[in-house]
Amino acid sequence: MSVRLVWRGGAIRDVQEVYNWYEAGSKGAGERLAAELEGYVAFILEHPNGPARWRSRYRKMIQKRFPYQVVSRFEKDTVIIYSAFHSK
Repeated sequence: MSVRLVWRGGAIRDVQEVYNWYEAGSKGAGERLAAELEGYVAFILEHPNGPARWRSRYRKMIQKRFPYQVVSRFEKDTVIIYSAFHSK
């Protein structure tokens, strides 16, 4: 099954701001965050119903190395990423 990916709302802006913040604090930290996020997105695309349910219609994954959560939803053939936010 082919699954499309759509970023909604401020999710892309959220990720860019987090990337910039980590990169400003330590050169390469933003890249490590981006690589981990890409891994999570790849997992979600392969297993759209894999992440834990959150607020009934959404799914949420918490990154291991960075305190950020990715909130998504699977509709028909599309994974929609709604936000990436700080979890602490």
